[in-house]
Amino acid sequence: MSKRNDAVRVYDIAPYKQIFPYIMQKRSESLVYQNMVLDLTNTIHFIKHHKSPDGRSYRVFEVFLAAIIRTIALRPELNRFVANYRFWQRKDISLNFVVKEAYSDDAPEHSMPLYFSPNMTLDEIASIVNQAIIDQRQTEATNFTDKAIQYFLHFPQPIIRLVLGTARLLDRYGKAPKALRDADGLHTSLFVSNLGSIGLGGGSPHHHLYEWGTTSVFVTMGLLRRTRHTEGTRTMYKDTMEVGFTVDERITDGYYFTQSIKLFQSLLQDPRPLLYRPDELPSLPLSKRAYKKKLKQS
Repeated sequence: MSKRNDAVRVYDIAPYKQIFPYIMQKRSESLVYQNMVLDLTNTIHFIKHHKSPDGRSYRVFEVFLAAIIRTIALRPELNRFVANYRFWQRKDISLNFVVKEAYSDDAPEHSMPLYFSPNMTLDEIASIVNQAIIDQRQTEATNFTDKAIQYFLHFPQPIIRLVLGTARLLDRYGKAPKALRDADGLHTSLFVSNLGSIGLGGGSPHHHLYEWGTTSVFVTMGLLRRTRHTEGTRTMYKDTMEVGFTVDERITDGYYFTQSIKLFQSLLQDPRPLLYRPDELPSLPLSKRAYKKKLKQS
């Protein structure tokens, strides 16, 4: 199968990378972890001096997501995944994160995949994210997925295994319907876990990638901290956050990922470009015919 309903096949892959899915067949064999401390001092300053067109103050979480979405838009190899030993480029940019209805042990959690266009601005992204949080925290809005799973679990175990096995097979060949992909939230460009929002201190732990689905990037956000340091006789304050990245190393190389991280950091250092649409976006991957033509010319 060279077609999927959620992505396009990537043919222009270096030969040594094409063998990776055969050597490392699972994401659990291909994990790369990166932990870093981000300086968000300028991000906080930006938030204090910029409001959305409707007068609402931006959240750090919204600016963080807008910066990472813009990074993926400009660095599209981050939006790839490996399925059935082949490389695929998603047709859209999507992310998923968990929202608790309330900060208590018994409060249920919900998640909902969100979809974005590569040329969206901070205001457009923030509006989608903010509305999703509001919707998921409305307790009267019953989570359909949770009810469906509860009903499904009443079936005998052989039936459950058969249905899930069929769903996994459909997903492997890119034939799973969008409703099924949206139900689990693990078919997105990335999964973001804002652990700082629940008060987790001591850094930001790394999260594994799931074998189920196609998500190739997992990002964990720690607490936003204000630190003090001195420069000569001056006392300076910095707002920092520890962030953990988990990436399927098969989708791109270390240099590409490093340059992408630098772009992400620069957007947080100066979020003003996020207020506008990008000047130019990368082109789509070469088609099979164009790739063969390129090989003949080389």
